[in-house]
Amino acid sequence: MLRFVLAGALSVLALIIVILAMSFDKNATWVDFMFNLGTEIIGIAMTVAIVDWLIERNKMGDESQQLAWRMLHEIDQAIWVWQGGRQEFHLDELAALIDLVAEGEGPIESTQDLFVNLGRAASDSLRLHSKLFRCDKRLKEPINALASLGQMRALKGRMPRSFILENLKKAVYALADITGQGIHTGTFGVARTFQDSSTAAQQERYQGWRYGGIQHRPDVSSISGPASPGPS
Repeated sequence: MLRFVLAGALSVLALIIVILAMSFDKNATWVDFMFNLGTEIIGIAMTVAIVDWLIERNKMGDESQQLAWRMLHEIDQAIWVWQGGRQEFHLDELAALIDLVAEGEGPIESTQDLFVNLGRAASDSLRLHSKLFRCDKRLKEPINALASLGQMRALKGRMPRSFILENLKKAVYALADITGQGIHTGTFGVARTFQDSSTAAQQERYQGWRYGGIQHRPDVSSISGPASPGPS
């Protein structure tokens, strides 16, 4: 931002110098010098503006990646409590477990709380990071999809499972694309081996996640940057 202001100030200075040079006798020896000086300052201003734009773009790109990874880990955490799976983060397993959801039980109340928190985190991101969403328009659709899950508890079980799955799948694939990681559909058959969406299993995983027991999952609040798409 400061570089942009500096570029603007230099441009104004260059314009003033050029106007002054044009207002005097063109045969004066110092007029050419003023024209050249004005041109040089304009060049410097353009360079500063371009550098500022590139730095800002890279910064926004890094923030987009961090937000995408953070939301993917939060989705993974909620899906793990709901469906089970290995105690590792793996995009292919996450996608496979979402595809298997229709075969098991729905989320119990404590699991629903995780999806509600996920929806609220997405809504907060939309509200607090509007500049980021303007710079990277790919983020808006998946984050909006997740934000819709924030009403799960308020609807008291009336949110269709198909709606939940559609928005989760949309978010996972879009966010994975933002991180530059591909998802290989249909290649993680082992997910079925670890799947268990029974009420007792959900309660056990939720208690383990919340209180740090055997079933503990990594704390997503500590994740601020890219992570491996495979086992970690």
